[in-house]
Amino acid sequence: MSVEELAGHWLKAKTDEANANARRLEVEDQLLKLLPAKEEGRISHTLENGWKFSSTGKLSYKADIEKLKLLTLSWPAETRPIKTKIEADESILRQIRTERRDLWQSISPALSVRPAKTYVTIEVPDGV
Repeated sequence: MSVEELAGHWLKAKTDEANANARRLEVEDQLLKLLPAKEEGRISHTLENGWKFSSTGKLSYKADIEKLKLLTLSWPAETRPIKTKIEADESILRQIRTERRDLWQSISPALSVRPAKTYVTIEVPDGV
């Protein structure tokens, strides 16, 4: 099979996938109208045919961190709804790996590096 044929199959599969996803979301909306979810938490229903339907509601919280820090300054530390997340800086690690092998050698025992999924796109020009 040629690259062009494979690219055509890939485009068709992506379209099918998007259509299936849209349809799944429509069905989920219809189900949730009949069996509403909790605002937060999981709820399960056993259907007449024996299947189990479950939904999990979740709230997403966004905050003005500086304002929240000021408003909770007098609170005990264990009750303040703020945390600090420390994580590796991938862009700096990438730069060190490619440009500073000496530094990379010294930090590599603390790191695990593996390939991520390769992202593929195919663009069809207008009129083709």
